Amino acid sequence: MSDDKSLDEFLKSIEELDISYDMAPNPQEHSVFTGVTAEPLDFKTYAKDIPCQQACPAKTNVPAYIEAIAKGDPDKAYLINQEDNVFSGVLGRVCSRPCEDACRHNWTGTSGPVHICHLKRSASDYKENPPKPLPGWFEDTSKKVAIIGGGPAGLTAARELRRYGHNVTIYERDSMLGGMMVQGIPIFRLPRETVEAEVNAIIESGIDVKYNTNVDSVMLQGIIDENDAVLMAVGTVHPSNLKIPGLPGDGHTISGLKFMYDYNMGKIGDMRGQNVIIVGGGFTAVDCGRSYARAAKRLVGEEGSVTIMYRRTEAQMSADSDEINEMRLEEIEVETLMNPHSARTEDGKLVGVTFQRNSLDDSQGDGGKPKVHAIEGTEEEYPCDLLIMAIGQTRELKILPEGVSQTEGHDTTHEKVWMAGDFNYGSFDVITAVNDGKEVAKTIDTQLMGKERRKEHIGITMLDTNGETGRVRDHDIQFPPEMPKLPLFDRDGTAEVELGHTEDETLVQATRCYFCHYKFEINQDACIHCDWCIGVAPRDCINRVSRLFHDDDGAVTSSLEANLADEATYIWIDSNECVRCGKCLRICPTGAITMRKSEKCGCSSEEFEEKQKENVPYGVVKYDKY
Repeated sequence: MSDDKSLDEFLKSIEELDISYDMAPNPQEHSVFTGVTAEPLDFKTYAKDIPCQQACPAKTNVPAYIEAIAKGDPDKAYLINQEDNVFSGVLGRVCSRPCEDACRHNWTGTSGPVHICHLKRSASDYKENPPKPLPGWFEDTSKKVAIIGGGPAGLTAARELRRYGHNVTIYERDSMLGGMMVQGIPIFRLPRETVEAEVNAIIESGIDVKYNTNVDSVMLQGIIDENDAVLMAVGTVHPSNLKIPGLPGDGHTISGLKFMYDYNMGKIGDMRGQNVIIVGGGFTAVDCGRSYARAAKRLVGEEGSVTIMYRRTEAQMSADSDEINEMRLEEIEVETLMNPHSARTEDGKLVGVTFQRNSLDDSQGDGGKPKVHAIEGTEEEYPCDLLIMAIGQTRELKILPEGVSQTEGHDTTHEKVWMAGDFNYGSFDVITAVNDGKEVAKTIDTQLMGKERRKEHIGITMLDTNGETGRVRDHDIQFPPEMPKLPLFDRDGTAEVELGHTEDETLVQATRCYFCHYKFEINQDACIHCDWCIGVAPRDCINRVSRLFHDDDGAVTSSLEANLADEATYIWIDSNECVRCGKCLRICPTGAITMRKSEKCGCSSEEFEEKQKENVPYGVVKYDKY
C-alpha cells in the first residue's frame, strides 16, 4: 500500500470518529476588522488604547497631529487641532493639559509625558498658512441661532452651528471677541494676535457679530422671539468676595477679574513702593501675581512686594510646578495655608492685612480638595496697600428672562434657550469650554432638525507597512528639552515668556509619542505559540495568558497570566504596554499579527450607513505572511 493511500485511509477513519471539541474563542478588541463602527466595544477599546485623547475634554486627535509633526507637516497637524479643539494656537499655550497626565509615558517611559501641549503650539508656530474657516457639513437650513457671549464656548458653538448650516449671530458686550482669552489671560502668556487669527477663522465662515451689546433680560426676551434658538454663553462675570473686618472701601481692593481686564487693556498705572497681596490659588490669582511682578518689579518697583496667599498648599493650586518656579524667579512670594483674618487702616488707607494659618484634614471640601481649619493664635500681619481678591467668580443669572432657569445639562425651562461654558457649569478652563460648545451645538442642531444628523464613529484601516510606524525603541529614551523662556530681565509684561520649541526640539518631542492610534493584534487561530514575539518584545507587552476577562460589551478588562507554556490559551498583546515598535509583527512566522490604524471620526448619518457597507468582518482577511 502506498504512503498516500495509507494517509488517506487514516484521515478518513479520523473523520468517521466524529471527534469534536470546543475551541477557545478568538478574542478581538474591535467589532469589525476594518471599516467604520459605533459599537460600545469599539469606543471602549479606542479610549483604552489612546488615553491622552480620552482625557482631553475636546477629544483632540493627539497621536494623529503629533504624527503629522513628526513627518514634517505642521499645517496638517494644525488642521487636525483646529477641527477638534478649535483654538489650536491658544491651547498650545494655555491648556490645562489633562492629556499629559494620561500619557502612557508616565508609566512606560523615563522622562515624563510627551509635551503634548507644546507640540500643539509648534504646529501653530510652524504652519505656513493662516487659519481659515473649516468647510460646512450641511447646506443652509434657514434656522436662526443667537449666541449671547463671544468667549471660547460661544465661539466654538457658533462655528459648529454654522457648519450645521444655521445662521448665527453673536451678541458681545465688549468691543472684541475672545472672552477670558483676551480679558483674563495675560498677554505674556497668550499673544493677542494668536487669539485674533483663530477667532477670525470662525467669524469669516459667515457669522454675524453685534459688538458692544450688553444684553439684559428684557433685550434677551426680544432675541428669543426673533430666533429659533438662543445659547447663553456669558461666562462667570460676578466675582466672589470675602468680608474682612476693617477693610476700607473702594480703591484698596479689586477683584482678580477686574485687575486682569485692566492689565490686558493697558489701564494699570505705576504702583511703585506698594505692597500687593493676592488672595487665591487658581489661574486668576497666579496670572495676577505674574502680571504685577515682572522681572524687575516693573509695576511695584524694587521697594514693593507681590505675595500670593492661598488657604491650601501648592499641591492644590491650579498652577503647575513650572509656573510656581517662574513666579519665584519673578520675585513673587507664595504663602500657603493662609486665610485673611482682618485689615488695618491708617488715615483711611489700607496698610496691612492680618492672616491666620490653616490646617488641612483628610475629608473633602470644595471641589474634592481637603477641608480647611483655622488655627487659633497664629495671626500675623503683612504690609498691604492693595488687596486683590482672586477667589473665583459665579454666574449672573438675572440675565435670564423671568421664569427661565437651568434644568439639566445644557437645557433650561424654555424650549428655545440653552446654556454653555462657564455659564453652564461654573468657572473652569478653555479646553472644557470648547468641548461644552461642541456638545451644545450638536444638541441644538438635533432639536432644530428633529434628528441627530452627525454620527460619531471609529474608523479602522489595515496598514501594509511591515509593522513600521515611524518610530523605534530608541525614541523612548530621548530626553525632552525644556521650553525655552525669555530671559528674566527682558520680561516687560507684554513680551511672550515661553518662546516655543525650535524645529529640532519639536522633532524630539514628537518622536517620543507612541502613536497609540496604531494597534497590533494577534489572530489566535493563526498563532502557533512559538513565543518569538514575546522574545523580541522590548517591554513586558506580550504575554502568555490562560484567560481574558470581559465586560458586558466584550471589552477586555483584565487577564490571567499563564506561568507555563502548556497553560497558555492565548498569546496576548497588552496595548497599555505596547510601544508600537512593530518588532512582533516582523518576526511572526505565520503572519498572525496585524497592524491597523484607528481614528475617531464624524460624518452624516447617511454617509455612515453607506460606509458600513464596506466593512470587513473578522475571519475574512487572510494572514498569510509569505
